[in-house]
Amino acid sequence: MRMQLLRTAFLAVAMVLSVVLHAGKVMATDSDTLSIADEAKRKYEFFFHEANRQNLLGNYDATVELLTYCLDLNPNSDAALYELSKFQSYLGSDSCAEQYLKRAVELAPDNYWYSNALVGLYVKESKIQEAISVVEELSKKYPKKTDVLLMLVDLYTRNDDFANVIKTLDRLEIKEGKSEQLSMQKFRMYVQMKDEKRAYEEIVSLSEEYPNDLRYRVLLGDLYLDNGEADKALEIYRDVERIDSSNINVMLSLAEYYSKQKQDSLYQQQIEKIVLNPNLNPDMKLQIMTGVVYNNIANKGDTAKVMRMFDRVLATPQENAAMTELCVRYLVSVSAPTSQIKPVLHKMLAIEPEHDTARNQLLSYAVQENDTAAIKQVCLPAVAYSAADPLYYYYLGIVYFQQKQYEEAVQTLSKGLERVKEDTPIDLISNSYTLLGDLYHDLGDDEKAYAAYDSCLIYNPEDVGALNNYAYYLSLNNHDLARAEEMSAKTIKAEPDNYTYIDTYAWILFMQKRYDEAKVQIDRALEVMGDTIEAEDSNIVEHAGDIYFKAGDKEGALRLWIKAEQLGNTEAPDTLRRKIKTKKYIKK
Repeated sequence: MRMQLLRTAFLAVAMVLSVVLHAGKVMATDSDTLSIADEAKRKYEFFFHEANRQNLLGNYDATVELLTYCLDLNPNSDAALYELSKFQSYLGSDSCAEQYLKRAVELAPDNYWYSNALVGLYVKESKIQEAISVVEELSKKYPKKTDVLLMLVDLYTRNDDFANVIKTLDRLEIKEGKSEQLSMQKFRMYVQMKDEKRAYEEIVSLSEEYPNDLRYRVLLGDLYLDNGEADKALEIYRDVERIDSSNINVMLSLAEYYSKQKQDSLYQQQIEKIVLNPNLNPDMKLQIMTGVVYNNIANKGDTAKVMRMFDRVLATPQENAAMTELCVRYLVSVSAPTSQIKPVLHKMLAIEPEHDTARNQLLSYAVQENDTAAIKQVCLPAVAYSAADPLYYYYLGIVYFQQKQYEEAVQTLSKGLERVKEDTPIDLISNSYTLLGDLYHDLGDDEKAYAAYDSCLIYNPEDVGALNNYAYYLSLNNHDLARAEEMSAKTIKAEPDNYTYIDTYAWILFMQKRYDEAKVQIDRALEVMGDTIEAEDSNIVEHAGDIYFKAGDKEGALRLWIKAEQLGNTEAPDTLRRKIKTKKYIKK
C-alpha cells in the first residue's frame, strides 16, 4: 500500500515536472539563458513544495520520500534537513534527527527556530551542556529576546549550575529591571549555594521594597532559623504575627521553630491551630496532617494526641474524603480496634457516599462480626447506586434470607446478578446462584431452583454447596436420582467428613431402595457427627431412623426417631410422632 502511494505521488509529480522542464528547455533554446543549475534549482523547489503539499494531505511516507529526494538534489538544503528532523524525532530516531538539525544550524546559523528545535532535542536526550552551548550562542545573536535568557536559567538549573543561574538572572535584571520574581529566584539560588550573605541581602531588599507583603519577612525569619539564629527568627515571626495573626506562612514557620526548639506542647498547639484554620488550603492541611502522622509513627508517639487532633479536624466541614482516608490509614497502622476505625469509615461515606473502599471495609467488619443489622446498613445504600458491586446485593440477599424475607432476597440477588462484570469473582456469582436455588426451593418453585443450581454449576462445577442441595432436593422429589447420586458423590469426595453431605448421599440411596448401602452411609454420618448433635441435626437423625427401619432394624429406628423428636426442629413433627406411635416408617 505504501509503495503504491509513493508510485502514484511520484507519477503525478513527474508528469507535471516534465511539462515544466520541457517549457524550460524551449525557453533556453530561444534565449539561451537557462543554465543546468537553474533547472536543478527549479526541480528542487518543485519537489519541496510537493513534499509540503503531501504533508498537509497527511501522506507522511510520501513526504519523507520527497524530502529525501530534495536532499539528493540539494544536500545543503537547510529547510529539507529541518523538516526531515521533525519526522525522525516523531519516529523516535533522535540520533538521526540530531544529525539533520545540527547540519541545518550549520547551514543557517542565524535561523532562530532551527537552533531552538536543536535545544529541545538536546533536552529530550538529556544533553544539557550541549543545549546550554546552543542557547548561549542564541543569547549573543538575539540579545533582546528574554525567552532565550529564561531558557538559560532553566538549563543551568537543570545542571545544578547555580552560579550561572545567578549570572543569567543578573542579565535579565539589566534587561528588564529588578522584579519580585527575579529576586525570589536569586534568593532561592543563594540558599542552594549556601551563600548566606547574599541570600540575606536579597530577601532584605525584597522586604524593604514590598513592606506590605509579609511573605518576605517570614522568609527572612526562616533564613535565620535555618542558620541557627533562632532568637532573631522568633523576633521576626512575632512581629509578623502582631501585624497579621492569621498569616498561614508565619503559623507554619512558628511550628517549625517550636519543633527545632523541642517545645513539643507548643508545637502541638501550633499544628492544631494551623489545621483548624478555615482559610488554610485543604491540600496544605492534608499535607501537614500527613507529616504529623508519619512523625508520630516513626517516633512511636502518643496515639491519643494525634486522634484528638483528627477528631477536631474532622469535626469541621470536609471538601473530600482525603482526611478521613489518612485517619483510617493511621488507625490501621497503629493497630487500633475496629470500634475506633468504623466511625471514621462512616464519616468517609457521609462525605463520599460512593466510596467503595470505605463501604467494602465496613462490610468486611460486619461479616466478620456476623452483624446482620450492620450488613444491611452498609448494603442498602450501596444497591441504590446503578453501578453498585454485586457483592452488596449478595450480602443483602443473605440478610433477607436469614430474616425469611424470601421474595426480597430473590429480587435482590437477581438484581445483583444483572450487574455481573468480567472482573466479578466467580465464587460470588456461583454463591449467588446457590442461594437463589435455596430460596426458590423454600418458595416451592423447584424448577427455578434447579435452573439456579445449573447456572451456578456452569460457573463453578465443583461448588459443593450447590451440588449437595441440588442432589438433596432432587431426591426429595424422587427425580433424576442417578444424577443426584453423581452430584452427591462429588461432595463426599471433596469433603469426606461432612456429615450433612454424607446424609444426603445416604438419603439418595434410600430413595433408590438401596437400604443396606444407605445404612452404611448414615452410620458413617452418625459416627462423624459424634456427640455434637444439635437441634438442626434432628432431620439427619430422623433420616437415620427411616433408613434403619427399611434396612430391617426396627428397634434401632424407633430409638433414632425418639432422639430426633427430643432434638426438635424436624421438618414434619406430626409425621415423626406418628412414626414413634405406630413404630412404623411413614412417608412424609
